[in-house]
Amino acid sequence: MKRRVLFDTCVIVDVLFKREPHAAESTKTFDMAVQGEIDGFISAHAITTLDYLLTKEFDQATSKSLIEELLNYFSIAPVTGKIIKQALSSKINDFEDAVSHYAGVSENVSVIITRNIKDFSKGEIQAVLPEVINSDLAKR
Repeated sequence: MKRRVLFDTCVIVDVLFKREPHAAESTKTFDMAVQGEIDGFISAHAITTLDYLLTKEFDQATSKSLIEELLNYFSIAPVTGKIIKQALSSKINDFEDAVSHYAGVSENVSVIITRNIKDFSKGEIQAVLPEVINSDLAKR
């Protein structure tokens, strides 16, 4: 069975904007989802954030095209009222990260890929850096 992995917004941004020094490791993990080695998920609210950031850098048509491309390879972890309520009462201090975390819980993901480990440390799902998951999955 493939590992179910939630990608935090920052990791997707690393890839789409080629942000250094993080782009290489984030891209390796991203590529595992593209190649079907893992089941990749993106939280629904991250899609609107990505559109906002992409539209600032590119035009609206390019943003929509890139998001459509993401949807070819990643499943969307929905954000429901229940998830929002869980996030509001969560021990995770950053609300956006709490929403992502509970969206991941709802999809039974086993790990969250992020560069912001600290904010997810009070959650139920292990959060790891892209280079950690890359190393872990390469051993399998």
